[in-house]
Amino acid sequence: MKPCKIPEGCRTFDEVIKEKLEDTGFKKAWNELDAEFATERALIELRMRGNETQKKLADKLNTKQAYISKVESGRVSPTISYIAKMADALNADAEIVFRPRGSKEVIKAVLVKAQKKPAVKTNSKDKRIVTIASPPQAGAAISHS
Repeated sequence: MKPCKIPEGCRTFDEVIKEKLEDTGFKKAWNELDAEFATERALIELRMRGNETQKKLADKLNTKQAYISKVESGRVSPTISYIAKMADALNADAEIVFRPRGSKEVIKAVLVKAQKKPAVKTNSKDKRIVTIASPPQAGAAISHS
């Protein structure tokens, strides 16, 4: 792709955002959307890697292509369980990872995984990993050792 010349007197998106981020209210609102942006990008990437169209994904999920478009563009915020369904339809595992501040512990909420059994792992550096499995059709299960 050829680089575009910015017309005189105009600014790039990055320049505008850099300026806006100096406003603490804007910066706070922008940062609160980071998780949503990351989720949208990940779902789009998964769909594209699998050579799926929005229509094919919608058919797998028994919904309309327009809804998939809204999810991917951030116009709607799907529930965690719907994100898990999307990941499953895209043949992907999905999990949420929590790391308590000041601790080496890692707590995982498994949303979709081919193997549905919860597991606890401990490594040699005293990092305890707790996995919370929640298969799409079952309740959450916490495993401790």
